[in-house]
Amino acid sequence: MTEFMGITLDEKFWVLIAFIIFVLVVGKKATKATNEALDARSNAIQDKINISENTLTEAQNLLKDSQEALVNHKSKALEQVAKQKQQAIDNAKLYLENIKKEIDRKNISADKEIEYMHIEAVNNIKNKITDITLRSVEEVAVTEFNNDKSNNIFDEFVKNIPSALTSTK
Repeated sequence: MTEFMGITLDEKFWVLIAFIIFVLVVGKKATKATNEALDARSNAIQDKINISENTLTEAQNLLKDSQEALVNHKSKALEQVAKQKQQAIDNAKLYLENIKKEIDRKNISADKEIEYMHIEAVNNIKNKITDITLRSVEEVAVTEFNNDKSNNIFDEFVKNIPSALTSTK
C-alpha cells in the first residue's frame, strides 16, 4: 500500500475520493438543476406578481374612472333636476300670468256688460216713466179738461218731451 503525506492510498481511500468526486459532480449538477428550477419558479412567481400588480393597477384605474363617472352622473342628474324644477316654476308663472290675463279680460267684459245692462235698465225705466206720465197726463187731460184745453196742454207737453229726455242723459 502506498502512502502519500501520511495517508494510506488503499481502495478505501480511492472509494472515498470517488465518492467525493461523485458527490461534487452530482452536487454541482443537482445544484445547477435546483438553481434552474428555483430560478424558473422565482421567475414564474415574479411574473404572477407583475400580472397581479398590473391587474390591481387596472382595477384601481377602473374604480377611479367609475367613481368619477358616478360623481359626474350625480352632478348631471342634479343639474337636470334643477333645470326641470326651474322649467316647472317658469311654466307655473306663465300659466298664472295667462290666468290673470284671462281674469282681467273677463272682468273687463263683465264691466262692459254691467254698464250695458245699467244703460238698458235706465232706458227701460225712462221709457216706463214716459209711458206712465203720458197715460196719466192723457187721462187727466181727458177727464179734467175740455177737449180744446186738454189738446193744447197735451200738445205742449209732447213738444217738451224730447228736450226733457235729452237734457237728462
